[in-house]
Amino acid sequence: MADAKCPVCGCGRFYVKDPDDEFECHEFECRGGEICFDPALSDTAAPEIQAQTETFCHKCAWHGAFERLMQEEDAK
Repeated sequence: MADAKCPVCGCGRFYVKDPDDEFECHEFECRGGEICFDPALSDTAAPEIQAQTETFCHKCAWHGAFERLMQEEDAK
């Protein structure tokens, strides 16, 4: 499986908002279908990303459910 890219701009970095603090964001890449947060973020601090988790592109205005991002990648 290839690395996930934004369906609009092709950026490979995304972020999700912390479910407990809407002003806290966690950036990640999706390499080979695996979610890769910044190595400085501990495993216990990383939020769980599920199919319906709202995911945002780091570079443009695209956002949608995480499963939609993965569907876009599978369609390629």
